[in-house]
This record gives sequence, structure tokens and C-alpha cells, in this order.
Amino acid sequence: PSRLISMEAVVSTQSTGAEGGRIVYSTCSLNPLENEATVLSCLRNRRDFQLLPTDHLLPELKRRPGLTTWKVFHAAGGGKWFDSFEEVEEWQKKTLAPTLFPVEAAEHNLERCMRVYPHLQNTGGFFICVIERKPKETVEGEDTAVKEAEEIEAEESETGEEESNTETDKGEKEEEVENGEGEKEENEKEKNEKKENEKEDVEKEEGENEEEKKETKKETIHTNTNLLVEKQNWRNYHGYREDPFLFLSDISDCCDPIKEWYAPTDTFPFTNLFARSSDNTKQRKLSVACDRIRHIIQQNERKIKVINCGLKLFAYCKPAFSKCPYRLLQTGIHYTAQFLGSHLYTVTRPDMEATLGAEGVLKETLQADLYEKIKDLPTMVIAFHLPAEGLIPEFWICVYATPRSVKAYVSEDEKNHFRLLLGLEPLLTEREKRKLAAMEKYRAKKLEEAEEGSDAVPDPETEPDVKESVEPDSEESVEPDAEDRTNGD
Repeated sequence: PSRLISMEAVVSTQSTGAEGGRIVYSTCSLNPLENEATVLSCLRNRRDFQLLPTDHLLPELKRRPGLTTWKVFHAAGGGKWFDSFEEVEEWQKKTLAPTLFPVEAAEHNLERCMRVYPHLQNTGGFFICVIERKPKETVEGEDTAVKEAEEIEAEESETGEEESNTETDKGEKEEEVENGEGEKEENEKEKNEKKENEKEDVEKEEGENEEEKKETKKETIHTNTNLLVEKQNWRNYHGYREDPFLFLSDISDCCDPIKEWYAPTDTFPFTNLFARSSDNTKQRKLSVACDRIRHIIQQNERKIKVINCGLKLFAYCKPAFSKCPYRLLQTGIHYTAQFLGSHLYTVTRPDMEATLGAEGVLKETLQADLYEKIKDLPTMVIAFHLPAEGLIPEFWICVYATPRSVKAYVSEDEKNHFRLLLGLEPLLTEREKRKLAAMEKYRAKKLEEAEEGSDAVPDPETEPDVKESVEPDSEESVEPDAEDRTNGD
């Protein structure tokens, strides 16, 4: 339901836009309940939108058309598949809504959707469709056609009722003339009885119609998601409430230490820098987004639920760890480096290899020009840049500098990645070290068990006689000396 509501929220924002406005709905799932069922329910509620054909788009991408039929699975009670909502039992209708089934699928051209399977072109599994708003003329034409059809049906039903009433009246008049005046009183009584019976029949039909209307209302609550949202609590469908996106106007105090320590250029996009909390003490990370994403978030704060976006550039750290309140992050250093005016140092390959060591390196062991630049630095995070050289691409790393040493401030996997780029052997990670320690411990335990078993006193009834074993001086028991081992190898 949350996926459907978020999609309909996007569609509703386009309802006042220009004709021909398009929305691309894409998922990394192949489940028809998340794909075709969601699109179908949205199109049924919004008749002014339609699916566009995508056969001519991305011709080199191998794909399959969208599904028009599918089954729905219910895990309770041992599991069962359903072809339609009519097959669902009453106790299962609380969890299976009619919108999950392919109702009116042929009318909305679901085959125009695009399905990308992993085995077709060595890709992931994806679902893609393009939804476009119809022109007003076509929408009005469809509405008028529907109204005309309804009016014709209503007129036909009215004319049928009138003809039946006139025929009954004629028959009654003929009977009165034949029977004479003496029988008029009896006919009047019969007419009154018929009228009463007709009233009772009409009342029964009205009651049945009201019950049918109630049932149809219940069904529309399931099929029309907008009504469903009004009946249910909004929080139940949106789940966890995400933290807000607060851009520069709300976090300007966080930018002052960044300007003081890293001296970014005037082109740095401070207006696109944002945090996820209004409390300055909880603004742990600062991220950046492009102009278009910033406009979308700011203009649709209460319409679209954004879980995460942007590129993380800075993170808050305690004064004991760094003199600068915000340190550089490796995830965004390749972007931040082009704006840094200070604390970005171009290094040589030997210095980079030493920095990527297991324990870091002392400052005085680095080359003289680099040592002169970083010897007086306080405890903080800086950036090293290695220019491209031959097959080695240029890259940047975050370095934790103390008054005496420097060390690559990256994860173990990233450190091994950079070492492989430089042609160095990867280091053992903590996970691999724990695994080796566990293996060594297991090996020592097995050796101890083997030694204890050899020291045990043999039972003469179960163990073979020691004298029958191979003598120590025989050739089979003599181990080769060191020369024989080397020669054998």
C-alpha cells in the first residue's frame, strides 16, 4: 500500500500540469504486485493518464513486455494461489485487496511496460514503464461516451417499464367491460391488493439495492486508494517518519568551520548542502545534492516521502579527535577535492604506499617537501591526492594526521583496493584475522586431543599387540633428514 500511495501522490502532483506530462515508474523488482498491479490500480483511479509504448526506446536493451495476468499468493493456512478476488475467502480478504488482481488489465495496455530479466543481458531485474497524461479532448470524449452509454441504458429500462405498465392497464380495462358494472367493486379490491403487493416488492428491491450499494462502497474503498487513505491512519502506510531535509538556510552555522579549516572555493555549492536534523548537536553528517533534487525536495515536502539522497561530504567529530568540528568523508572526497583550498596535498607514489600501510607512517619518514607542509598540522583529517601515472588512475584518500604520524583514514576494503591499484599485496582484514585465529585455535585443539589419545594406556583385549607393529629401526619408520627432504622436493 505504501508503494501505491507514494506513486499516486506523484501522479496527483501532475494532475494540474500541462498535457503530455510524463512519469517514469521503475523498480528493481520482478514481483507483479509491486509493478503491474500498482500501475493498474493507479490508472484505474486516474483515467486521465495512460501507458506509453516503450518498444522504440533503448533498442539495445533486451526486455520482455509487461504481464497482463498473474496469480496472488497467500501464505496463511499452508499457502494458496488465487486467480481472482472472488476466490479469496472472507478471513483472507483483510490482507488481500482487490487491487492486487489483474482487473481490467486489457483496457490499460499493461503489455507496454518493460521487464528486464537478469538472464537476457547479464543485468539486474528491473521493471520500467512510462505514464503520460492524456489530452483534455480525449478525456472529455471518453467521459461523454460513458455518460451516453449510461443514459441509453437508463432510457431503455424506463421505456420497458412504461410498456409493461400500459399493457397491464389495457388488460384490466377490457376485463371491466366484459364483467359489467357489478364486478367493478371486486376489481377495485384486486387493484388495491396489487398496488400493495407492488409497494412491498419495490421496498424489497430498494433494500436489496441499498445493500448492494454498501457492498460496492466497501469494494471502492479497496480499489480507490485515496478513499483508503482517508479511512486509515496516514502513519500506518508511511511507517517510520523520516528526518527532514534542511538546506543551507537552516544550517548556516555548520558551514563556518568548514570555510575556516578547508577554505573551499567560491564555486562550492553551499546552497545545496543539507543536514537531516534541525538540532545543531545532532547534525552528524552534511551531504550535498544537485539543484534539481533540492527543488524537488523543497517543493514536495508533504507530497513525496524521500528516504535518502545526496552525497555525504562531512561528518561531525569531537574536539579530542579533530580540531575541526567537521571532518572529510571518503565517500565524497573525489567530489570535495575539486573545491578544497587547503589541507589537500599532492603526494608521490612512495608516500602514498607508505600511508596505505598497516600501521601508518611517521611524518619525518616522508619526503622533505611533504614533511614541511604537514609537520605543524594539528590532529585532523586531511586529503592526499595521487596524480595519474601510467595505468594507475588518479585517486584521493582521507588521511588522519596526528602531531607525529599520518594514516589512511579509510575502510579495510578500500585500503586493499588502493593497494591493488598500486600493485601491492592486500592486507589481512580484521575479519580475516579472526578467521585465521579461529582456525589456529581449532588446529591446536585437535593436536592436543591427538596427543592425549597417544598417551592413553592401551587395552590388551581391544588394542593390537605392540610387538606386532613396525619396529623403530625399520626403514619404514625412519624419517628422512633435511637433505633428503630438500632433494625430494
